[in-house]
Amino acid sequence: MRRRGDTEGKKPIALLLCAAALAGCASESATAPQLPTAEERSAAEAAGFEVDPVRSAAELLPPELLTDPHYRIEPQVVTSGFANGYVVRSDYGDFEVRGDRMLRTRIREIEALAALDEMSKTEAFAKAAGNALKSPFVATWNLITQPVDTIIGIPTGAWEAIKQGSQLARGERSELEGSGALALIGFEMKKRQIARELGVDPYSSNKELQRQLNRFAWAAYLGGLPSLFVPFVDDSDFQRASAEPTDHLEEVLLTYSPEGLRRLNRIELAVMGIPKPLADELNGHPWYSPRTATMLVEALAALDLAQNRVAFIEAAVSAQSEGDALSYEQTAELMRSYSERVSPIREIALIDGIPMAYTESGTLLAPLAADHAIWNAEAAALARAMTEARPGELRVERMELVLSGTASPLARERFEALGVAVTERAFEPVEDESAQPSEPPL
Repeated sequence: MRRRGDTEGKKPIALLLCAAALAGCASESATAPQLPTAEERSAAEAAGFEVDPVRSAAELLPPELLTDPHYRIEPQVVTSGFANGYVVRSDYGDFEVRGDRMLRTRIREIEALAALDEMSKTEAFAKAAGNALKSPFVATWNLITQPVDTIIGIPTGAWEAIKQGSQLARGERSELEGSGALALIGFEMKKRQIARELGVDPYSSNKELQRQLNRFAWAAYLGGLPSLFVPFVDDSDFQRASAEPTDHLEEVLLTYSPEGLRRLNRIELAVMGIPKPLADELNGHPWYSPRTATMLVEALAALDLAQNRVAFIEAAVSAQSEGDALSYEQTAELMRSYSERVSPIREIALIDGIPMAYTESGTLLAPLAADHAIWNAEAAALARAMTEARPGELRVERMELVLSGTASPLARERFEALGVAVTERAFEPVEDESAQPSEPPL
């Protein structure tokens, strides 16, 4: 069901807003975030907009996250597209990171790499690696000594050899996500178990992490490497990103292969009334890892009273980067959190290509995955889309912008002047819920 004001194929504003969760990638030449030019400053000021702020990492992060024996964060942080831009120098490569959520992910991955590095020096690993190398397959393809950096865990030539030897059909799997043969021999399960013990995503785009996960998974599966136990730094004070997935969802992500996750997603999407071609597009989307797609689908599935969830999927498949995909997933989590903690969502709508929601209590809700929202052209476009929305027969008594992060004073002032309430840090828990009114803030 489409409302007036909804657009089909009109994605530019939504994709600009998605910049809030852009991914961080490793680079030997990672550079500091680009500062606004004098021309950009003048143009923004002339239009009544704020300029991308430049702040220090020390202002934004707890001291224990700024530096570590294995990494350091460059002091200058430029916030653009509502995302904080960091540069992380580490023993395992330099990372340009967009967004607090991805920063936390990369830090966890660096800690995991350091733990694996230490484990690789132990007698237990040496013994397991030696046992694994007794396998002709492992020895032929150098899977311990020269691990590959792809999710599949083996070189393309090795996959062709397995396929020819086993006569297994490739099915739905892509080269990046595994093969039926590897699933049968248990490699993938070992890799997922190791990733879980390390607190990282087995489908991460971090190539060095993939190399080491693959190396240890082969040593564990064929060499008998015992389970790992890796303590991690407590980052509970770093509350910029999203709600953590439930224990049940973590079990699902550990237990099921990529095809298994796709099958579960397909069932959930069918129950939601998502047309099969659109569901297949999300399941096979190049920027959605199995984990990201599953978390997005689970968040939407929790909105069991909401109509028109197809609108959200239509927006989500427009993702043009890993960051876009993460942003849509986090937006779905914001909707789920609001629906569970404030007011159930009645219907989802695309307004100027931006996923919004109408709640049971009469609120037009705009969830935004943002580290820090300033008053710029994108914010003005979002405000305009909200105030010009035509809800049809739905009752709208108020409008609310819900942010995963914070808003500048000017952004809050401008939104509120237009009648849009602003809620910041939406994923942070309410300190004393028993003392809150019947509809507590997020």
